[in-house]
Amino acid sequence: MARTITLRLSDEAYQAVKRHADADRQSMNAWIEGVLDVEDMRRRCGEHGRWLAEHPEAAAFAEAWADRNLDELTGR
Repeated sequence: MARTITLRLSDEAYQAVKRHADADRQSMNAWIEGVLDVEDMRRRCGEHGRWLAEHPEAAAFAEAWADRNLDELTGR
């Protein structure tokens, strides 16, 4: 189920969002959703990077797996 969140922006922030959304030819809602999606991905990637740093054996396994996949793809 979708949730609705209301953002209260200062007049200055509202005008900035409107300017950016207009420049990208998007609605303000779509532009804000895009910004939030990017921020969510940035945070998830950061957490993933920290997890990999704490689990070097998993990182080495994943890297070796990826290398094998690339070798297989280049061999085709």
